[in-house]
Amino acid sequence: MRSKEQGFTFIEVLAVLSIIAIASLGTLVLRDWAVGNARVSEAKNLITTLQAGAQMWKPASGEFTGISMTELSSIGAVPADWGDGIGKNPWGGDIMIGPDTVDATKYIIRLTNVGSAEEGQRLVRDYTSVSALTSYADGDFTVTFQG
Repeated sequence: MRSKEQGFTFIEVLAVLSIIAIASLGTLVLRDWAVGNARVSEAKNLITTLQAGAQMWKPASGEFTGISMTELSSIGAVPADWGDGIGKNPWGGDIMIGPDTVDATKYIIRLTNVGSAEEGQRLVRDYTSVSALTSYADGDFTVTFQG
């Protein structure tokens, strides 16, 4: 009588490892997508807060000359821990707000060090219809609003 050997064949082991690898890859792609969405959502919340703060700060003249992160922070129009805006955006870059140099009735918000061109372009697409101007170049997202 021959004894029957028990165990897995090399092909069976390879099949299981392949399934695990594909599942892991799918999970990583999904994680990257979710993290990107979270960063874009957080950036949009920052911009919304800055818009509200700019309206609180705006003087009766309607001009935004002198607006800055420090000014908004000093009047409580943005969270105090935003301070000068350094390192405060979701990508670890800066948040800046200032007057448009061409038209003082407009203000510019800039997020620096946006690490993903896809996420930067998504912000451009999301703000194109509600702003005077949007752009993304070299890791900087810039949006101009009419006061």
